[in-house]
Amino acid sequence: MILKTEHIELAELVSELSEALAVFSNEAEKLSALLARSDAPVSAETYDELRKQTIAEVQAFEEYLNRKEEIFEYLEVESRQA
Repeated sequence: MILKTEHIELAELVSELSEALAVFSNEAEKLSALLARSDAPVSAETYDELRKQTIAEVQAFEEYLNRKEEIFEYLEVESRQA
């Protein structure tokens, strides 16, 4: 079977989306583990770790959303985001 160029492009976009979701999932697991280990009151060091991990999770999620939007644009589908 010979794939058309547009199918290859879409496959690459889906692969990038999948990779971005895996990174997000990994970052979310790290944050969850940090939260599970933290005690109240939170030390300055723990707070800093939580803040850094939260930022990493948000950045990974934004990357996932960007890849999703690229797929919507490629398929000429209107995004569900407002």
